[in-house]
Amino acid sequence: MPARARFWSIRLAALLTVAVAVHLAALWALPRLIMGRVMSAAAPASQASNQVVFPPPTDHLQRRVVMPSPDLLYALCAFDVSTQPMRIRAHPQSPNYWSIALYAANSDNFFVINDREASGRPVDIVLSGPSAYPGQMPMPAGAQVVQAPSAKGLLLMRVLVTDYTRERDTVEAARRSLQCEPLTGAS
Repeated sequence: MPARARFWSIRLAALLTVAVAVHLAALWALPRLIMGRVMSAAAPASQASNQVVFPPPTDHLQRRVVMPSPDLLYALCAFDVSTQPMRIRAHPQSPNYWSIALYAANSDNFFVINDREASGRPVDIVLSGPSAYPGQMPMPAGAQVVQAPSAKGLLLMRVLVTDYTRERDTVEAARRSLQCEPLTGAS
């Protein structure tokens, strides 16, 4: 192979290597950057993780949640289960659709429960992190244990609203039934 052809083939190989590396880095980093931004909005600096945020109803000016719908009320909880599990409880007694979804730090959805699956029963979940905890505490009777693939992530509750003015009391009570708190030995 002539020196000039070898020179260009080395350049082409280097260019392809850099392109593949940048592509793979973007695929890994972009979901984490997006979730970091969403979790920061859900748990402002003045508020700790594992606390529920109830944003006002969505309108055309708001983008608190990625692709928000004006037909849904949201409740958010940025979680951190790196040092202890979190207990999630809700009893959304709404005749409308509702769901609770859990997202890992890389934006993967790893758990969902909705009104049909709950069948009118209260939701009681113990969310544990990917690592074991020292001095493991007893789990509450009847709670569903869910293991998060990452220590940090986001809980997103959605409640369907058809007419907010007419349904306000019911749908607000449904979303405000959500509780996120560290699991303690006395839970």
